This record gives sequence, C-alpha cells and structure tokens, in this order.
Amino acid sequence: MSGIDRQKLLAAVGAKSGCDIAIIGKGKSIDHIVPAALEGLIIINANDSESIVPGDIGVFHHGWVLDRFEVVAPRCRVYVTDREMPKGVDVIPARYASPSEDSNLFISRFFDPTTIWIEQAAVISCLRVANELALALGRRKRVYLLGFDFDLENGFSSHVENGFHGADDAYVERMIKRQEVFLMRLMEERDNLFIDIAHIGKRPYSTLTVEAFNALRSPGPLSTVRSKRADVTGQATIVAEITTNHFGDRDRLLAMIRLAKESGADYVKLQKRDVDTFYDAATLAKPYRSPFGKTYGDYRRALELSCEDFEVVDEYCKKIGIAWFASVLDESSYEFIKSFNPSLIKLPSTISEKKSFLARVAEDWCGGVVISTGMTDVEYERFIISRFSKADRIYLLQCTSAYPAPENETGIGVIRHYRDLAKIDPRIIPGYSSHDMGSLCSQLAIAAGARMIEKHVKLGSVKWAHFDEVALDLATGEFASFVADVRRAERIAGCEDKIIFQSEHHKY
Repeated sequence: MSGIDRQKLLAAVGAKSGCDIAIIGKGKSIDHIVPAALEGLIIINANDSESIVPGDIGVFHHGWVLDRFEVVAPRCRVYVTDREMPKGVDVIPARYASPSEDSNLFISRFFDPTTIWIEQAAVISCLRVANELALALGRRKRVYLLGFDFDLENGFSSHVENGFHGADDAYVERMIKRQEVFLMRLMEERDNLFIDIAHIGKRPYSTLTVEAFNALRSPGPLSTVRSKRADVTGQATIVAEITTNHFGDRDRLLAMIRLAKESGADYVKLQKRDVDTFYDAATLAKPYRSPFGKTYGDYRRALELSCEDFEVVDEYCKKIGIAWFASVLDESSYEFIKSFNPSLIKLPSTISEKKSFLARVAEDWCGGVVISTGMTDVEYERFIISRFSKADRIYLLQCTSAYPAPENETGIGVIRHYRDLAKIDPRIIPGYSSHDMGSLCSQLAIAAGARMIEKHVKLGSVKWAHFDEVALDLATGEFASFVADVRRAERIAGCEDKIIFQSEHHKY
C-alpha cells in the first residue's frame, strides 16, 4: 500500500467538514432515531446499513454487501473496502484482517499509518475511518455510534431484510459480543485517538440514550407553558440541578437547559470549582474509569465549564426565558460567578466546614444565597443566619447527603422548623434539596412549607456519572412528571387561610 487517500475522504464529506460524525449500525435502536437528529452529521455506514440511512462513506468487507449492490445501486460517495466495487464507484483501498490474523493486535492495526484495516468488528473499521477523517480535517471529532446495540434480544432494524445473513443465532451473538469487547478496548485509547466516541444506547458505557440523543440533536419548538405560569404567585421555585451532568459538553448542556425549561423548571443550577485546588493530589490520582481518562482528576477536569461556556449559558438562558445560578466551591469560583451579576448563588453542603470561605462570601454578598444543609446541625444554621447579614434572601434547603437518600431519613419535618424561622427573619425561605428517589418527599416538602425544590437532572443514564440514580431524565419526561407532581402538591396543600370551598354543601 502506498498510503491512505485522505483526499477522497475529504471529498466525500464536502461541505459537512465541520460537522460531527455518526456511524450507523443495524441494531433495533436505530429505528428510534428521529431523522431530524441526523441532519448535519457526516454519516459512515457499517456494512449494508445504508439501507437504513444512506450516508457519505461506506465501510465493508463481506460479499453479501456486494450482492446487495446487484439489486440496489451504491448510495455512499466513497467506499472503504478490500472488495472490487462496480465501475464508477469511488473506493479507498483497505486490507482485510482475516480470522487468521491475531485479533489481539487490532489496536496496532488501527494505528497503522500505511493502510486502513477492515476488522471483523465492523464498528472498529468504521471508527478507524472516522479517525482518519478527523486527522485529514485537522480537528478532533465527536463520533456517535448509532444502532450498535450489542444485544440480539430486540433483533435488527426493521429496514434490514436479513440481519443474520445465513449465520446461526449463536454465531451472530458471539460475533456481536466480540465487537463490543473490541470497542471497549479501543475506548481506553482515548488519548491516542483523534475522535471522541459517544455510544448511543443502554450499555454501561453509553454516553446518551436514544431519547437523549434525539433531544440533543433535534429539539422541538419551545413550549409557552412556563411563561403562562410565571405570573402565578405563591408557587415554589423549582430548580433543575444539572451539576456536572453536562460532562463538559456545551451542546449537551444547552439541550439540558432547554429541556429543563420545557419541563417547567424556574432555574437551572450549575457548579464551579477549581479542581486542582479543591481536591488533593492523591484524590486526583485515584483510578476512575470514564471517557475522559483513567483517573478521577481526568474526569473532574473534563467536567468543568470554561468562561466562554458560562457566557453562552448566560446568553442562552436570557434568550429562552429561564434563570440560572451556580454552586461556588472556592473563592476564585465565587469571584468568577459573581461577575455575571446573578440573583442567587449557592453554597453547597460539600463546603459546610470551610468556614473562612463562607465568612468571606458573607461579608461581600448582598443577593440571595441558597444553602444546602446536608451533614450539618443547628450550629451551622445559626452560623449562616448570623453571618449572612447582607444577603437579601437566605434559602435554607433541608438536605440529606446520601445518594439516594432513604425516605425515612429525608428529614422533611426540618422544613417546618425553617418555616418557623422565617416568621422571625423574613429573609429565610424554607426549601428542600431532593436526593431521594421520585417525587413523594418533595410533595411532602411542599406541604411542610418548602418554597424552593431542587432536583438533580440528567440526559440519559450514565453509570460512571455522579448522582445517576437520583437524577431524573430530562429527555424521557421523568423530570416533567416530577414538576407536575410538585405543582399538584401545591394545589392540594393550598393556603393556610381557612375558607369555605364552593364544593362544600353538607350543612342541612
């Protein structure tokens, strides 16, 4: 081989050179991807997946793919293959790694600069092409893996006539599982790749569910439900606690903000910290598996939003009509967030023992301050109330620092205590930071007098993320249902004024 013809790859993507990449497999989940979510993506087809979504680049070895071309003309702009294609079809020659080749050497073949190897694991071959394309473009690319379910339980896409191609079930399942093993091994090479792999599905390593991918890539028109409700007085403030579940991805973050508004949240909340000073060196060096590296430090650094990210968030929230604030965990983060002139800041229970920092903020801050009281006692409560004399509002959120918090340890009764404190100091606003499962405790918190409810949210289930069990999915309607439950509790609780309702008619 004389080398890899990257110019043909560039010609195949044309005007889409600045776009992300999607590799199309044939698992059943591909049928649930909405067409709008694929718009503006570079499409790479594995084997005959162009029968589902015709793309820009086809990658294959098997003869049954060629057989298909006798019936249906090739639709990709270029094919990466070791096979001879019909006349007039652009081809980038590749070399097939036959079963006799040592499969353990697939990583070295992946980085072979002289040729593209077609592996038995089609997903690896396609990722190699995506990596070559990113190198040719000179920019790191995000690659979505769509329809790679690695599970035969649900079968193949309805657009594929024969997913097995004559092979028996046991053989196909073995080959699929083998592909998954290879994929997980390649994902460990992140530092050596020029692509960021995002698996879409329900595997432990998946970055997004199908629902979350659709929400991220094809948001519908904004609903007006919140603007209609904004004029209603007496309602509790509902905060969608994003924390770091954006994973440092701006597109993901903006999709979450949009969905939070759609779901009925009044605020979204983020976090800001200086990772290298907040954690000690030993903690940062601890092993932690994530798409961002192999240590906890790799993970935490990847989650932090940049100055530009926060500027985009500020502008976007104003545009769509939802407010935002952030937890600040150190002095530099406080000064940074303060520059946005927010109406609220949060001091989480994570830093309740950092009294000198808290006192420094108290001396300076005049706006509203949100305080979570997890793992603190009444002394902390007194410290906050006495020190934050300049704050115009003090939201005291009952919180149990467990993930998830058992229902019988949520301490909802404490909210009644905060409500009594508010009668003495009107700046105090009782609330609840929910770490429990579901909505029941938040509904009870409303009945106890909570005027702010904070709930963790996510976009898809990601097992290596924090708060995954506690957080409610924005894309599936979980969080919207939670908001509806809280609003229902408000209607049931009503006001404290005793009145005669129109429905009453029992007097004779």
